[in-house]
Amino acid sequence: MTESIVEWQTEEGFREVVSRYANALYAVSYSVLGDYHLAQDVAQEAFIKAYLKRRSLDNPEKIGSWLTSIARNLSLDLKRQRKRIVQVMEQSFQEKALVHFLEAKETETSDLVWLVLYELKEDVRTAVVLHYMGGYSMSEIASMLACSTSAIESRIRRARAKMKKEMNEMVEKNLSKQNVGDEFERKVFKELRLRSALFDQVELTNAKFMNSNLAQSNFSDAYMVEATFKNINMSGISFRDIDLSDLKVEDAQMGGAVFRNIGLPPEDHLAAGRREEHMPILFEKCDLHGSTFTGCNLKGVKVEKSKMEGMMIDGISVEELLKVYKEKKSE
Repeated sequence: MTESIVEWQTEEGFREVVSRYANALYAVSYSVLGDYHLAQDVAQEAFIKAYLKRRSLDNPEKIGSWLTSIARNLSLDLKRQRKRIVQVMEQSFQEKALVHFLEAKETETSDLVWLVLYELKEDVRTAVVLHYMGGYSMSEIASMLACSTSAIESRIRRARAKMKKEMNEMVEKNLSKQNVGDEFERKVFKELRLRSALFDQVELTNAKFMNSNLAQSNFSDAYMVEATFKNINMSGISFRDIDLSDLKVEDAQMGGAVFRNIGLPPEDHLAAGRREEHMPILFEKCDLHGSTFTGCNLKGVKVEKSKMEGMMIDGISVEELLKVYKEKKSE
């Protein structure tokens, strides 16, 4: 596999990247998570993140190690979020797994494979999974993990020595059957188009966006009255000159969102005149901790049944204000 990929930053060039490294990212993710389905999801997300940040990589020769690093970091993040705890057996994994394997050879489950692999150190496990699952050579794995070929050969030897023959054969057989398949690339580019979507000068009245990933999408100069966003990833989404009257947003990820110049549109806007007065906005059961309101008209705003620890208004603690108010009221 050559690391130099011509015009890899274009969509067509990136297709070649996905084709070459799909099983590698799948393998790296699995070596952290121990779950085939989650590993595919993370591998897909890693490619999308890489494409959106593709111009940050100056040296295309390092694309393999760059991609696998993204996949590994995303996998570790997911593992921490899920707070997944892998129970370590009182006896060695090999002993118990071997007994199970010899007693029931017909039940070569993915769980058993993971128990065997988990006994290995992460760097050794990653090399083994890349070799068996991805079918990559020692030199290819070395390039992706940014180390020497001899180091990879050593890790593979140590793994084979640690795993008994029956275990090694079971792991190799099981992992070799795993690959992302042709559908994987289609899903990656479907998501990429959604995330880089640009909605410009469009009428989207009553539009419904559901169960989708719209991160990094751009909506500009659009009329979206009574639009609905439900179960959506809206991280990094951009709305500019939009009529969002009666907008409904539910179960959405909007981390890093910025709301600016919200209110009635200017006279030269395409939505001007459709509303005679500003409609109030309802925030219900929202997590807005750490948010900032600057230069906003909050006249008549109501805050009810909400946590306000650390909330400040022009440098004054709301908690302290309420405390003083309650004390005076009780006098």
